[in-house]
Amino acid sequence: MKKNTFYFSHDYNSRNDEKIKSLIFKYGLRGYGIFWAIIEDLYNNTNELQTNYERIAFELREDIIIVKSIIQDFELFVINDNYFGSISVQKRLDERAEKSKKSKRKC
Repeated sequence: MKKNTFYFSHDYNSRNDEKIKSLIFKYGLRGYGIFWAIIEDLYNNTNELQTNYERIAFELREDIIIVKSIIQDFELFVINDNYFGSISVQKRLDERAEKSKKSKRKC
């Protein structure tokens, strides 16, 4: 059985963002890949993941220290209590929901 998958926009110039440049400076493209893997997980979980760094590191087969640093040290994510998400992911999810609402109203 094929699971539904959704497209999400990926800014073609995201590597030019100062926060991403800092991430790449510290961790190279390995860190950039981990960042995008976390973004994918956020999209799959309505922009909310637990700050269980050990579990995330295990799932990504990466070092817990690097994963925790990527989430906490570059201002790329918003952390609230035991959960974190992304402002840009939320913005895009809200836009998708609004488009879906408008589409349903037309029918």
